Amino acid sequence: MKGLALKLSCIEPLQCLNSDHRSVLMRLGSLTGDCSPAIKTITNLQKVSTALEEIDTPISNSIPIDVVLTDGIDNTIGALTNYIRKVVDDSSRTVPANSDRKERPKKIRELIKARQAFRRADKYPTC
Repeated sequence: MKGLALKLSCIEPLQCLNSDHRSVLMRLGSLTGDCSPAIKTITNLQKVSTALEEIDTPISNSIPIDVVLTDGIDNTIGALTNYIRKVVDDSSRTVPANSDRKERPKKIRELIKARQAFRRADKYPTC
């Protein structure tokens, strides 16, 4: 279709543990439409890795080792998926999407701003 302008009111990444693809949810509509609050999830992968390496935890001990029947396989897969989901949830935090998680302290920002002003003044002298 030529000349068709799409207006997306919201694009959200969906995080699912049961897929190796990152799905995206797009809402079509006016730009003033309702959109979920702009938040993002930050996951500490080092914390996830450390938690998954721990063998002797109550949740990991509840996952059966000897599986014989198909129902047992399904239950084991479900328990393992729930365990991984819990570890990822415990290692994640949500923050506003517009926030910079590595924001510098105010004093450092002021020093950087002054440094950049000096560089501009040196590069483009007014006299």
